[in-house]
Amino acid sequence: MKWSAKKKRILALTVLLGVLIALQFKTLNSGVKYLSIKEMYTQSIELESQKSELTQLNSKVEELRSQIDAYQTAKEDVQVDYEQFLINEIEATKQIAGLTKLEGPGVVIIITDGTRELIENEDPANIIVHDLDIRAMVDDLRNAGAEAIAINGQRVVFNKSNIQCTGPTIKINDQVFAPPYIIEAIGDRRFLESAINAPGSFSEDLRSWGVFVEVNTSISVTIPAYEGFVSYEFLN
Repeated sequence: MKWSAKKKRILALTVLLGVLIALQFKTLNSGVKYLSIKEMYTQSIELESQKSELTQLNSKVEELRSQIDAYQTAKEDVQVDYEQFLINEIEATKQIAGLTKLEGPGVVIIITDGTRELIENEDPANIIVHDLDIRAMVDDLRNAGAEAIAINGQRVVFNKSNIQCTGPTIKINDQVFAPPYIIEAIGDRRFLESAINAPGSFSEDLRSWGVFVEVNTSISVTIPAYEGFVSYEFLN
């Protein structure tokens, strides 16, 4: 019997769901062991790690169950446009991969070299924006829940975008830019703004050195699609 692509995909999802449920069952039924106070203390970090892993497994199981239900509905309900269903899935995947333009609330950050007078024998690099400064701010925004980020109109995609120093300029996605650098991010405006302005943040350290950092919230930020070349070394 020849299997259609739709049936193969449902079968694959079902098998993966079964594997995850088995892993979840193994985690929950790993046996009861009575520990001393000392043993409990030394294994507390491992316990927290297992709890986190279990939460992720539960989330993945529910996600796969929802996908299987959706595919079954698309298969059985004659009123569902299966082709449109797949198109919607592709569009959602493209959004996650950074291949589509997005718009939403967020923040706009301006960062540029400082203009203060240098102290005697001070290194001028202290008030210059470096690539590591930009990367640190991007990490802070991601940790604060940013769903999409762009720098000077270049989409920042995890594991694909390069932010490199090129003397007094910075190369982003193989495009060279001079300051000022405009970082735009979509997400909860309060959290994103706090990531930049909170006491003890990396941005506060930059300001203390004299680097100019300004953040403004916006009800509408537009993030362009990633236009770089996407290639995979290990995927076939």
